[in-house]
Amino acid sequence: MSRPGVGQPTAYLDPDPRFPFPHSPTPTRCQTEPQMFDFTNGDRAGETRAATEKRLEKARKACSGCPIVQDCLKWALVNKPVTRFGIWAATTPGQRTALRKRMADRLGPDWIDVLARQDQARREQAAAARHTPLTVDQARIVRLDRQVNGPMPTHRLISPELQQRNRTRLMAGLKAAS
Repeated sequence: MSRPGVGQPTAYLDPDPRFPFPHSPTPTRCQTEPQMFDFTNGDRAGETRAATEKRLEKARKACSGCPIVQDCLKWALVNKPVTRFGIWAATTPGQRTALRKRMADRLGPDWIDVLARQDQARREQAAAARHTPLTVDQARIVRLDRQVNGPMPTHRLISPELQQRNRTRLMAGLKAAS
């Protein structure tokens, strides 16, 4: 999302530097329509409960098609002070609190440090892979794959089926966290 800490005192604007804010090569819905994701518990602005649920569902549906939804959720979970309000990765503040509790139960009270170490190891492994030349056999396989399948796409477009699968997974995770 493009609005970390909007309306928050500057003391709250200290996101964990180990987790960079997720970015997408194309504008996301939260960047083009940030008002859709602005939501505060108890802030219905004269809406009925059904209208509020409809607004939440619309925001969740928009998140299900986002290419950075997983990174956005991780960022929102780790940076609680910055994400106290609003919809982040199809989750409400209450749902994020429940997910943080599950992470603490699963990984321990220092779950943020565990995630940071896992991310660092993943980045180091990817960097090492970039600097380790392929063997002759591996290079032949890559060349053959390119001849048969063509070049790999530069960025992945999300199909409606993948959007629905992402949404189903998000909703299952949220139900499990409740």
